[in-house]
Amino acid sequence: MNRLFKKVVSYITSGIIIFSSLSPSFADKPILLHERKTIENISSGVVHEHIQKFTSDGWWNINVLRVNLKDKYTSLDVLFNKEGISERETLSNMIKNSKAIAGINGDFFSTAKNSFPLGVVVSNGEMVSSPPYQWDKLPIFAIDKNNHPFISFWKWEIKAVPEDGQPVILSAINKSSDKYEEVILYDKNWSLKTIGNTYFDDMIEIIVEKDTVKEIRINQPPIDMPQNGYILTGRGRVKDILLNNFKVGKKVKLEIDTTPDYKNIKTAIGSGTFIVKDGNIADFTLNIKGKHPRTALGINKNKDELILVTVDGRDTSYKGVDLNTLAEIMIDLGAYEAVNLDGGGSTTMVLNPQYEENPTVVNRPSDGKERKISNGIGIFNNAPKRSLSYIKIYTDDTNIFANTSRNFYIKGFDKYHNPVNVDINKVIFNISGIKGKFNKNTLIPKKPGKGKVIAYYKGKKAEIEINVLDEVKELQFGFEKFHIDVNSQKDLTEIYGKNDEGYTAKINPKDITWMAFGNIGRVINGIFYSSKEPASGAITAKIMNAARNIEVSVGYNEVLLEDFENLNNLSFLSYPQEVKGSIELDNKDVISRFSLKLNYDFRNSEKTTAAYVILGENGIKLENKPAKLGLWLYGNESNHWFRGKIIDSKGKTFYIDFAKNIDWKGWKWITADIPNNVNYPITLDRIYVVETNPFNKDEGYILIDGLKALYSTPYKTMTLPAETYIKDKLQKSEIIDKGGFSFIVAKGIDKLDILIKHLIGSKIAKKINENQLGILLGKTNNIILDRIKVPFAEASNGYSYFRNNNTLFIQLDDTENSLRTSDANQWLWLKQILKKSNEKNIIISLAKPIFGESGFTDKLEAELFHEILTQYRSLGKNIFVIQGSNRTNVMLKDGIRYIEVEDINLEDINNVFNIKYIRFVVNGNKIAYEILPLFQRMN
Repeated sequence: MNRLFKKVVSYITSGIIIFSSLSPSFADKPILLHERKTIENISSGVVHEHIQKFTSDGWWNINVLRVNLKDKYTSLDVLFNKEGISERETLSNMIKNSKAIAGINGDFFSTAKNSFPLGVVVSNGEMVSSPPYQWDKLPIFAIDKNNHPFISFWKWEIKAVPEDGQPVILSAINKSSDKYEEVILYDKNWSLKTIGNTYFDDMIEIIVEKDTVKEIRINQPPIDMPQNGYILTGRGRVKDILLNNFKVGKKVKLEIDTTPDYKNIKTAIGSGTFIVKDGNIADFTLNIKGKHPRTALGINKNKDELILVTVDGRDTSYKGVDLNTLAEIMIDLGAYEAVNLDGGGSTTMVLNPQYEENPTVVNRPSDGKERKISNGIGIFNNAPKRSLSYIKIYTDDTNIFANTSRNFYIKGFDKYHNPVNVDINKVIFNISGIKGKFNKNTLIPKKPGKGKVIAYYKGKKAEIEINVLDEVKELQFGFEKFHIDVNSQKDLTEIYGKNDEGYTAKINPKDITWMAFGNIGRVINGIFYSSKEPASGAITAKIMNAARNIEVSVGYNEVLLEDFENLNNLSFLSYPQEVKGSIELDNKDVISRFSLKLNYDFRNSEKTTAAYVILGENGIKLENKPAKLGLWLYGNESNHWFRGKIIDSKGKTFYIDFAKNIDWKGWKWITADIPNNVNYPITLDRIYVVETNPFNKDEGYILIDGLKALYSTPYKTMTLPAETYIKDKLQKSEIIDKGGFSFIVAKGIDKLDILIKHLIGSKIAKKINENQLGILLGKTNNIILDRIKVPFAEASNGYSYFRNNNTLFIQLDDTENSLRTSDANQWLWLKQILKKSNEKNIIISLAKPIFGESGFTDKLEAELFHEILTQYRSLGKNIFVIQGSNRTNVMLKDGIRYIEVEDINLEDINNVFNIKYIRFVVNGNKIAYEILPLFQRMN
């Protein structure tokens, strides 16, 4: 039996049921702990599913596009930048420009010299880029002209057959090369310009238009790409082949032979490896090991449905999956055959239904934003527009405070899910179950309660449930202060109110009275417009009797650290040794005369590669406390990472990000935030470009200028209107009624290494003995436990529960800052215990907090924990979550009370007066609590 509850078992025999269940350990395959799923029709032939699976390995954030290949209005094509496949673009821009309704990222790509997809691209029946060099390693997904999908390996050979010459084998169509000592074909699908002598002075270009050689160029600059033809390029060992076989004015026949025949193909795209074959996990021909974000494409057994999938990773919650797990996910989703596409930072899914104005990224890209990619798979729909079939009702938040306003919106759809215009002025809105009034589409409810908003339009009906809350007692913005640059804007419209039970609702910014103090700017309809000059002050927001102040700092003081006008104290360093590079001055500048040119060559290593600018032997020491560092960087669209290394006053190293991806050309001002946990003063040791992707190794340079430290305008102390906060109505003194009981919650003490800890432990035991039960948060020394004469529980390792007089006591294990990583079994156990509970009061105790910086490392797990508890709160249960913490605090959240008990530093005897404990009184269905000092100060 679990040691934690042994005294409860030994003392309590009647009126209490003891239960302790430890399930068998998990096998290698992760166990599903919880699942959420939403389904939405995007068009007549496309359905989007969002699946969140919480497993013993962590979260899987899965987005699925199911494409009905039998739908005559639905089609697919490969997406790429129409200015040329050598120019990468974000998936959302590809989808917007092509008017696709949805899509995912596509094939793996290289960035050597120019970007290109590793595999084939066939778009609308045209060979845009040739199949992969390793044809038997990288499978190809294709749809033929009969709309039949299949995945296979393609054999291929491409020849240019000149009139009066020998056939010339082509190495590739629209792919880049390291040395260009092979013959490659380029056309308008590659770029707007030919390559010319960009990389080599001896580059040969055979210009072919309308199957005739128009010009032979050697060491010439790039020209416009022929629109009705192509160019053949090469140098070095293929020089004579090109010059001896192709003559101006002679005909050239292009022969592209593939198995299967690409002439029968509408669309094709390359991939990484088969992951599913014949409904089973396949043998991988390319295994990118580890847990990463993943993209996959699958076909069902009947070959009438395409399954496009993204799985997120490299996140505090979403860790990604390996290929075996990805294959299992695809099989579960119905795939009979499947391949993986490019993953990592490239993993992206975008929706662009016709009823939305702009494309939306629905997954969580691991770079924090979309990566520019080589190609993608787009889904198109040309269903005809029909008459109104159904309507949907939308609003910002279904929770709303009485006597505040909420707008409701209607969208109309035809039978193919195409949007149909709705005249909002002709929509009739009604309410049911509550009192209130509509003014056009704006509702002002009068009293709290649950009800419905019902909309009628042209014989169609839609409804939505709403929950009207009582008076706003507290306002929340998600921040207490902010800094903003001069002449800038900040959106303050994400305002939430809270009532005295901790339930929240979004507030219409038009219902707020705004006041600005100091010459900081003004607020109009929830948008703050900052002043032209640096300043500091505050904003006050008021609604009814609730008020909240926000401190504001406007502008920076900039201090130049390095102008890069000379190379004094600057040096170059590379990692690993194979990386070559240098630094030099360059005439392209932003300030003064010169900038710093950082040359690098990452091509000789597949490891993480970096090129550093060392900022002197001792670095640059920064005075005071800068908020950011900034510099000008001349980008080269390499997609590399640009970072800095700082060292704080305690010798701790921090790495800061100026740009996760250098995805622009030309000068750009970029900044890096200084981490909040540095110890000032700090030293900037180096700045550098780095690449971790083995497929993104190139040779190039960037320019750097105007390195500055940015210091925020200091906040100003000033007298402001009084703020309002909710006070828990259950936090009060209560007398024990007949049949009631009381219990104590206190922080446990493990090591009794000094006298004061013995005294505190004795005091805690005494307080517990004055009540009927005790709960100790954290491991507690046996000497203290032996002094306790009433039943108690110790919340540390392990999990268990007991019942007493209409109250369920649950102890959980979050010693690893997570229930899952501490022991994933307890998730299923907890859900089972709550489901079987008939008690009015539920007390949950944990050693560590759920929320905040010291809370669960997995924030989604914390949200799930709360979500499950709210289901039981909605049944009228009183729920308390009591946690050890670095502070004593009460947070009311959706009717649930999260109470933190501070773990006081007992080495300092003066802290004894800060030690708190909690006393609960339970009288049947009623419960109250007080937070009390363990030691009273003497007056």
